[in-house]
Amino acid sequence: MHILKKAVIAITLAFPVAAMAQSAQDLKLELDAMKARIKQLEAMVESINTKSVAVAATSVENQAEFNRMKIKTEAMEDQLEAGGFKGLKVSGYIDPTYIYNQRQDTSSVVFMKNFADQNGDGTLAGQKTSYAYDNAFFGTALLRFEKEMEGGTKWLLELMPHKSYGDGGGYNIGSIVHQATVSIPFIGLNNRFLAGQFGSWAGYDYPGAAGAQSKKTITNNLLFDFVDPTFMTGFGYEHIDGPLDIKLIVGNANNGRITDRKSPSLHWRVDYSTGEFGGFGASGLHGKSSANTTVNSVELDTFFTRGNLSLLGQVEVGQTSNGAYNGGDAKWIGLSGLAAYKITPRLEALVRMDYVKNSANGGGVPTVVFGKCSLPDFATDPSGATTIEATCGDYRNGFGPGIDNVTGLISDPNKGANRYALTLGMNYSLTPNAILKFELRRDGSSENTFYDVPSKTYKKDNLMFGASTVVSF
Repeated sequence: MHILKKAVIAITLAFPVAAMAQSAQDLKLELDAMKARIKQLEAMVESINTKSVAVAATSVENQAEFNRMKIKTEAMEDQLEAGGFKGLKVSGYIDPTYIYNQRQDTSSVVFMKNFADQNGDGTLAGQKTSYAYDNAFFGTALLRFEKEMEGGTKWLLELMPHKSYGDGGGYNIGSIVHQATVSIPFIGLNNRFLAGQFGSWAGYDYPGAAGAQSKKTITNNLLFDFVDPTFMTGFGYEHIDGPLDIKLIVGNANNGRITDRKSPSLHWRVDYSTGEFGGFGASGLHGKSSANTTVNSVELDTFFTRGNLSLLGQVEVGQTSNGAYNGGDAKWIGLSGLAAYKITPRLEALVRMDYVKNSANGGGVPTVVFGKCSLPDFATDPSGATTIEATCGDYRNGFGPGIDNVTGLISDPNKGANRYALTLGMNYSLTPNAILKFELRRDGSSENTFYDVPSKTYKKDNLMFGASTVVSF
């Protein structure tokens, strides 16, 4: 405004010189025109000043609102931290599953049913249950709590009301705790102290149907179900160095507390990432599996995932002292491979092949306990009508010595069954959080080790079909 007035004064001072050469009338007209222009300029300046005041007022109001929001946000952060919710993540899933089993002559929905019979005495067919490949880690619900605290300490608690790790083999019947672990950094973030109950680190298969560690199939491979450890309880150490991850834990194998022995077990794993799309790892278990048996196993596994293609594989060798059917050492060599391809962004097809060589000393693997069954007592009754209780193989899962259907007796107590399984599957994503899974599985054995309920005879194969709905958050 001051600059404009100075310009007007300067023009006015210079105007008399021109006025001398003009008439008074012309001078008056020019003065009137100049006054009109000055008024226009003054109006423009006034408008600019008015807008500047409005902008300044708005800025003050925005700053006040920003300050209020900042105080409110800080208060909410303080409340979250005081309540223990800072850094807390909650997730979970359910997966109601339908299973048809040809030899067991069953066809029903599997959901929220324990591995053990604590909900019934087992006298009724509908109550009888145990861990088996047709009743493994599916048909359940899981709730996962994860928290990372200041300083890098990580805390994990997984609750599974039915079919938890602890309940998996009758190790801790009725337990709803699947995993409960802490990971505490020391000497930097790449060295960690571990403690708690950890799921097995062996192989490429995981029990979870959804989440960070999820499986593409409904059932698990033969190595996961029958050869690998289920969980470890104890203390350990983890070291991370770029693509290399080394961890080990010393404690109880498949148990929360052991009272029949003192020797702990060692479970370890090494992972190496070869790049963005693949990597390989190795793991092992060494120690007491019972008061009289010791297990030693080593496995190698690998994965490759790029675009629509996923490839996973595992090979394992191991033995359990005094764990075979005839009382000798149980030995096994196992292979498992899975290939999956996304036909469309929503539709994925997969195939899995498993094999376990387990013929030595009548057979035997770590998670199978040979129970009692009734066999014909030909020594006292040649007709076979009279039966006698004897130790038999696992004729639901197909492990152990075979049965001669003519005599009804064990064919050879020193020869166990070699097992295989071929699984075909298809997954369809309804939404980012809901998946439909379909699976057709054929299990086979080198001996007659599958009990066929309708015919009351023993077979070398079994057919199973499954369908599952997995909903996660």
